[in-house]
Amino acid sequence: MLISAPTMRKLMAIVLIGVLLLPLASASEVKFSDLTPLSSQNLALNAGDVSPDGTTVLVVGSDGFVHGFSANEPGDRAKDISIDSGRSASFNDVAWHPNGETALIAGDLGAALRYVHSDQTIESLNGATIVNGIELTNVEWRAGGDLAFFGAKNGNIYSFNQGEGLTEMEGSMNSTVTDIACHLEQNICVLTTLEDGIGVIDRTRELTWISGTSNQAWMAIDCPKSTLYTCTGFASGRQYLSIRLDIEDASKSTGDLDGDGKTEARLLENGDSDFIKLSRGYDGTTVVHMAPMESVRYQPKLNEIFIHTSSEELTAFNPTVAGDSITLIWEKGENDGWMMTNTGKIVQITPDVTTPTLGIMETLVFTAVAISVPGVIIGLIYMNSPFLQRKYRQLRGFDKKK
Repeated sequence: MLISAPTMRKLMAIVLIGVLLLPLASASEVKFSDLTPLSSQNLALNAGDVSPDGTTVLVVGSDGFVHGFSANEPGDRAKDISIDSGRSASFNDVAWHPNGETALIAGDLGAALRYVHSDQTIESLNGATIVNGIELTNVEWRAGGDLAFFGAKNGNIYSFNQGEGLTEMEGSMNSTVTDIACHLEQNICVLTTLEDGIGVIDRTRELTWISGTSNQAWMAIDCPKSTLYTCTGFASGRQYLSIRLDIEDASKSTGDLDGDGKTEARLLENGDSDFIKLSRGYDGTTVVHMAPMESVRYQPKLNEIFIHTSSEELTAFNPTVAGDSITLIWEKGENDGWMMTNTGKIVQITPDVTTPTLGIMETLVFTAVAISVPGVIIGLIYMNSPFLQRKYRQLRGFDKKK
């Protein structure tokens, strides 16, 4: 039986309307609210870190600025910790010791300092004179808390413990060290540079450079999940690459995940903003800061990136916030946390509960319809086409005379 063209069009319209009426799955949505900023004046913040117990945020910036505040009530200025560094150099990075009692600070003019939480004091590190005015860009403790690593603008890398003080490591390159990250359980660390690629530091402080990574300008790297032996680097040009750590021999760590002899970064194709730095996200994820003002969430298990906050949403919320850059994001749940901007503004981020989501049955129905719709359309076209029906009978041999 042939179906007339008008009837077929009506059937197709009904099917398509049914699909459109189903709720669509979407990326996580968030909403924003302003909190009291750190200062009535615009600050110039460069970095921040949350204490291991999750109670205190320490931020650093220009002109020797160091400040602490509550991680759980960041808008309450009565809980702030005023800290006098006694320095005028710009501070570029800060990292809490795993025991949460002290934090290291890296900055310009060879600033290699320790913050002591118990009495809010700042002191120079043992052996800091070796830096001799070099601009320090990054600092990070490894999992055991026995060693920290500093990176410098000139490419130098230093190890630190209280007994030895600061020691310049062999194997350093010449371009700016942009980030240092360490595995959460293994005493293996990774670092990124602007021109020399990605390096791996093993348990004995031997530095090895990952083959095939020197053709990108790497901006940041993270090892967010203790159960995965991978760290992911993020480069200018919206490229990202997972490094598989060799726990037995870190020098054999590689970016060649499929074993074809090639280290190939993946490209974030949607959008036009670029990676600049990152924060540790909730539940073993990485929240990557981008310019202009937005962020994406990286899921290491999936090796995929999803939108976190968009510049359009931030602009609609508060144009002055959208004109800043992100210094730090910290979370107490997925899409549930806070953002600190470089000028000291604090924005609370919460899930947008008004966004429709799919339940299990809705997901099953949507999947079934998505699979069946193309078949339905093709079937309708076939039933309305004598030519296609004739060709089908010829191919199956139905029209052959017996």
